[in-house]
Amino acid sequence: MTVTTITKELLRRTLYTTASAAMTALSIVIAASCDKAEERFSDRPCYFMFRADYHNTHILARVLNNPGMFVNVKTQNRQGVRYLMVSAPFDIPAEDKEVALTTEIENRYSYTLGANNSLITGCSVTNEWRAYDGQCPYCLDNHSTTFFPLTWAEGSNGQAVRCNNCKRTYNLNYGASADGHRLVEYRVRFDGRVLTVSN
Repeated sequence: MTVTTITKELLRRTLYTTASAAMTALSIVIAASCDKAEERFSDRPCYFMFRADYHNTHILARVLNNPGMFVNVKTQNRQGVRYLMVSAPFDIPAEDKEVALTTEIENRYSYTLGANNSLITGCSVTNEWRAYDGQCPYCLDNHSTTFFPLTWAEGSNGQAVRCNNCKRTYNLNYGASADGHRLVEYRVRFDGRVLTVSN
């Protein structure tokens, strides 16, 4: 082999090794990013659907288009009819507090609203749809019962919730407490007509 041929071969191997190392590093970064995104969402059972196209003036349809607004959602079956009950840290019309879901499509699915039939959903100040379990994640993980409801934190303009048991306050825009405990979060999809919250 000539010096030129050896130099070219060494250069080719160096480039191949460098490119291979760069691709491996990139793969690790991408995998870690995906893992972090997946860690954000809970695998606890959750399924909720709301037809905004059937109830387009309802508060739940409106908060999804208003950054910084959140509501608490529960469902209840009474005499074969499913009702959607909504509460908020601000005044809402009486017709928004309880809505009968009477269509065949609305009643086709089994609804599971987190650990104890309670979801907090809305739009963050960063214009991102969010849905959280209505139960305190710290207390859910550290006690044998599922009844640790989050309540609206005073002075937070409806953008934070508080656990009366462990006294933690959670920011709804970012989904965490000051000491780093994350709310149980579910995936949100909204196409302008149908809101779906699931794990």
